[in-house]
Amino acid sequence: MTTPPNEFFAEKRTSTIELPPGYTELPPGVIGAELLHVDNIEATAATQVRVRLDRGVIDQYTDDIQNGAVMPPVDVYREENSERNILADGFHRHRAYINAEHKEMWCWIYPGGTHEALIHALGSNAEHGHRRSRADKRHAVEMALKDPELGALTMKEIADVCRVHRNTVRKIQNEHLAGDDDAHNVQDEKHSRKPEDPTDDDIRDNGADVTQGDIDLEELRTAVKTINTMPYNGTAAADKLDLTKDDIADCELASTWLADVVILTRNREAEETPEREPGSDDDI
Repeated sequence: MTTPPNEFFAEKRTSTIELPPGYTELPPGVIGAELLHVDNIEATAATQVRVRLDRGVIDQYTDDIQNGAVMPPVDVYREENSERNILADGFHRHRAYINAEHKEMWCWIYPGGTHEALIHALGSNAEHGHRRSRADKRHAVEMALKDPELGALTMKEIADVCRVHRNTVRKIQNEHLAGDDDAHNVQDEKHSRKPEDPTDDDIRDNGADVTQGDIDLEELRTAVKTINTMPYNGTAAADKLDLTKDDIADCELASTWLADVVILTRNREAEETPEREPGSDDDI
């Protein structure tokens, strides 16, 4: 049977590309995989979204590499006919390879230059790797607002790029506008779209000042809702999910955190509830 042209080229493309250990195919959007010298990877502030790198994470990665571990490939962008390899995701791993005195590391190659690398970097580590801090998320939004192209997007679009809640974008934009009336021309989605039935975001988004507590509470509600809507309980999850030691540690930390919230809140409610006097109507 003759192989269809598209499948033929796909087979030829993957068969001629050497892949990193443990991988059988290229991730979506990746055009190649290469073992690059660490000095040939541009790790600059232009695409470094974190406020600072975590020394503890770097040291742990360094020890792992020196003990023979092969880190997952980092994400780099390269324009056509260019020799620049712009790092978008993997700054901790890149620094660890340098500290471990390893000359080369595996990289996924994406098409594009600094701007494409920045867009990729703004949403990195939202769901995997070393999770972003609150300051990292803020820095991502600020970088997006300063970019001429990204800064012209609606609040929801910027939030989607940075993988944060839209209220986070609103709060930071308002702070910038308060300090400088000519800061950035970011359009609110509700002014740019055609009238339509209100969404949940529109109902919550009443134009009032948003505090960091509001943002944190929204993220907490989203996380809890995600867990509560899973099609099985925790007992079944232990069998269905291939949890690593790190996953289990994260779950344990989250459960302790939630338990503290519930216990403290319940205790406060009990203290605030007045004791009933004997013979009151409630006792009848």
